[in-house]
Amino acid sequence: MKIKYVRCSSLTQNLDRQLEDKDNYDLIYSEKVSGKSKDNRTELNNMLKALRPQDQVFVHSIDRLARNTLDLLTIIKEIKDKGCSITFIKEGWTFTNDDNFATKTQELMLTIIGAIAQAERITIKERQMEGIKIAQAKGKYQKAHPTKLNKVIIQQVKDDRKTGMTETELMNKYHISKPTLYRYLKK
Repeated sequence: MKIKYVRCSSLTQNLDRQLEDKDNYDLIYSEKVSGKSKDNRTELNNMLKALRPQDQVFVHSIDRLARNTLDLLTIIKEIKDKGCSITFIKEGWTFTNDDNFATKTQELMLTIIGAIAQAERITIKERQMEGIKIAQAKGKYQKAHPTKLNKVIIQQVKDDRKTGMTETELMNKYHISKPTLYRYLKK
């Protein structure tokens, strides 16, 4: 079976670039979640559990599979140990249980590229923190935190909803998220 794994880091990002060839696969696992750890990736773990010998896994590029070198190597080993292959389309590399010189060279290169992807992720986080500090110094950034409303305000939210205020208007007026709004409306 030809299986494709597709991932991007956030809900606002688009998977289309990785799905241009979707008709070439029997099954596609896709998710929008950070690649920093394999632990929180439901679709990746579902795919790994479902693999059968001779399955072929395809991933757009190495950084789509993992942004952590240890996870990258561990995931590839797990796929190979199940008698499956994994191909990184962008890099043009395929890994199987065949033990030959080309595979050893590719694994060395994979480790190096995995380390670069991990370093890139760390650099992105550092730049993000620098930007946050600058924004905080200018008074333009506040760390998000859950809004806590007291009983009086919760009743006001409910009353405003009864008068016909939309969810968006309520969220803006009380500075709360949609899940928080629903939680208070249920009370």
